[in-house]
Amino acid sequence: MASDDLVGFSASACRPPEAESWLVGGASTTGANDLVVLANPGDVPATVQLSVYGAQGVSTPPGGQNLVVPARERKVVPLAGLLLGEESPVVRVVSSGAPVHASLQASLTRLLLPGGTDQVAPLAQADTRLVMPGVHVLTTGEGQAGTIVRLLSPGSDATATVRVIPVDAAGAEAAPTDVPLTAGLPTSLDLSGLAAGAYTVEVSATAPIVGATWSTTGFGEGADFAWYVPAPRITEPTVVAVAPGVGSSIVLATEDAEASVTLTPVDGGDAITTAVPAGGTAAVAVASGIYRLESAEPVRAAVSYTGTGALAAYPLWPADAAAGALTILP
Repeated sequence: MASDDLVGFSASACRPPEAESWLVGGASTTGANDLVVLANPGDVPATVQLSVYGAQGVSTPPGGQNLVVPARERKVVPLAGLLLGEESPVVRVVSSGAPVHASLQASLTRLLLPGGTDQVAPLAQADTRLVMPGVHVLTTGEGQAGTIVRLLSPGSDATATVRVIPVDAAGAEAAPTDVPLTAGLPTSLDLSGLAAGAYTVEVSATAPIVGATWSTTGFGEGADFAWYVPAPRITEPTVVAVAPGVGSSIVLATEDAEASVTLTPVDGGDAITTAVPAGGTAAVAVASGIYRLESAEPVRAAVSYTGTGALAAYPLWPADAAAGALTILP
């Protein structure tokens, strides 16, 4: 998208609605124009409660309470109307009556110059292990933080260990970093010392946490940014979609065992097989389309995009690729 006050590349994927989800990203400081988008695909209204975690802990702002989202409609809530002046907010979304799909539409302006846009996907729940594949580091900071990990332990104090793994073993892996987390307070870790390249960010913690990684192409005119959110485990053959976009790739991350991953175009064409080392990460350049992803070992995956003045990504969620035909009777 490009206009006088809004420039950037965004990508997102369809997600099932949830009764509870988390939005990690954005800000409500000067220059940020971020919106919480609540969509109700169901047949009955949903009532949504928004809690915001910030520098002073968790709050339940009046503008985020008892929000009624009619069936098959959506409601948009400005993030600044929930908690103004917050640099590192995290929003918890709880719905009753019907599940909703929550997302964050983020855009940034620096000194009247548009600084990028993104569509931030939700996290379904807090976990003790977060994996964010395909984080592109394109700037070392230019005096500002160019890549940041935002973490929150909502329930209790915890320690998080952040590991940054080069994709395709393209560089030396830095030593893990331990980050102390105070319950209810978002914490940011600056990763601007990383060399330019593609990485998977892995976080393990002593208590369930939520988190995401932010990166930008730069800080001048025409810059863009992306929020990389954690990807869930894929343990069964699944069908995944790659939306059209510049420099698209599927980035894969393994756990304790090496995985041989096969991507087969559903509409025909040659399958692509790649080996991902145990505890490592690899990228496969792909065209837009639908693919069947198969692996004998659990993997996590994301679609990542990078180009001149363009960053975007979305995690791939498991889907039942082996499901049989559905028969609908009158």
